[in-house]
Amino acid sequence: MSAQKTGNYIADHWYGRQGFAWSFWVNLVLLRVLIFLVQGLLEPAEGNDYGASHSLVIVLAIFFHGVFFIWQVVGVVRAGEMHIQSMGSMANFWGAQLGALIAFWLTVSYSLDAWYMTQPTKVDKNFQTRAEKERSGKYSIVPSSDGKALVFTGSIELGITKKFAALLIKFPKMQTVILTSPGGNIYEARGLSKLIHENGFNTLVESECNSACTTVFIGGIERLLKPEARLGFHQYRVDATYQVLNADPAAEQERDRKLYAASNIKPWFLTKMFDTDASQMWFPNIDVLLDAGVVTALYEPKLD
Repeated sequence: MSAQKTGNYIADHWYGRQGFAWSFWVNLVLLRVLIFLVQGLLEPAEGNDYGASHSLVIVLAIFFHGVFFIWQVVGVVRAGEMHIQSMGSMANFWGAQLGALIAFWLTVSYSLDAWYMTQPTKVDKNFQTRAEKERSGKYSIVPSSDGKALVFTGSIELGITKKFAALLIKFPKMQTVILTSPGGNIYEARGLSKLIHENGFNTLVESECNSACTTVFIGGIERLLKPEARLGFHQYRVDATYQVLNADPAAEQERDRKLYAASNIKPWFLTKMFDTDASQMWFPNIDVLLDAGVVTALYEPKLD
């Protein structure tokens, strides 16, 4: 026969008074599953840890995976013993013992997980260096032989504005930035454009300057183009295999329209410059570029 309940839930389970089925399925299985689920939800985000809350996490783990778990198992065992005395059946009790062993194994696993949560996340100190080296390998900025021009070739990558600014200090005689680029990061392109404009430099395209490169080009005081060179325009897009928060290509296009307008580009060109789909490219001819004010003059090399 089952022992009489006292109304104290904790004590009744501990002494096996709540019945075998209730003690096993509710007080052990259900409560343990809830604890595991809550711990899973509270796991720190990737790259983070609970090192600052180390003591609290350990105390909670000791309580829920230690003290509380002992209370759960002892109550089930005692309820099982009373069940055997009352019913004379051992099968359910053996099943409960197997369930308790599984719960023990899972609890040990979650205890280790809780401890790992408090360990400092390993930071790859070389990651940033490798990333910067990889990005730097996608472009080059070299001075001309007379030190009056910087020749930029390649894609516009993160960090390029900072590197460009450092080179300006080394080459105080610089007057012109020569561009050859398929485009790249629009934010860095604006940074380069601003530096070029504020320092009173000219820009020159000898072959091709597309997409974000044209934003760099427009920063020049004099914007020069070789007769065989061309500028390419199209709509902006986000080149990423993952979701980029707050990325709005249409809004970025409007920002650059204003940048072009500030350089006295004709309104009709501002309307047309982003008409071409992002997968294609519009290459306006030299007459169009001159008429719109995008190019101020054709480049004519000085002969000594």
